[in-house]
Parts: sequence; C-alpha cells; structure tokens
Amino acid sequence: MATQLKRSPSTISREIKRSGGYDYYRATTADQSAWDRACRPKKCKLACYPSLSRKVAKKFMINWSPQQIAGWLKRT
Repeated sequence: MATQLKRSPSTISREIKRSGGYDYYRATTADQSAWDRACRPKKCKLACYPSLSRKVAKKFMINWSPQQIAGWLKRT
C-alpha cells in the first residue's frame, strides 16, 4: 500500500494507528479527523483587526503584491 501511495510505510502505519487501527480504519473518518486537527486554534490577525484588514485590502486595490504588503507591514 505504501509503495502505491508513494509514502513511507511508517507514515501509513501511523495514520492507521491514529485512526482506529487496522480493523476500524475508515478513510472518510480519518480524512475528517485530519481536517479537524489541521484547523488553527486561533483566528488570523486580519480577522481579528478590521482596521489592518482594510489597510491590506487598500494595498491590494492599488496592485501591491503580497510581498510588498508584507515588507510594508514589517516596516510600519
């Protein structure tokens, strides 16, 4: 199975153990659990600070790149 998925056997083994073991593994349940674990525990800064979000949006509207905005944010 690991060869067909082009993954390490230990990766497959950990995934199966994490999701109930060989007899109880279900792909749909494992997939949902993986998505649940991947969620950030807190909101991003743009969601928490509307004024910052507006400033960033204005920079995008005048065609600034994400790299330019990030550099600008670091300086200000």
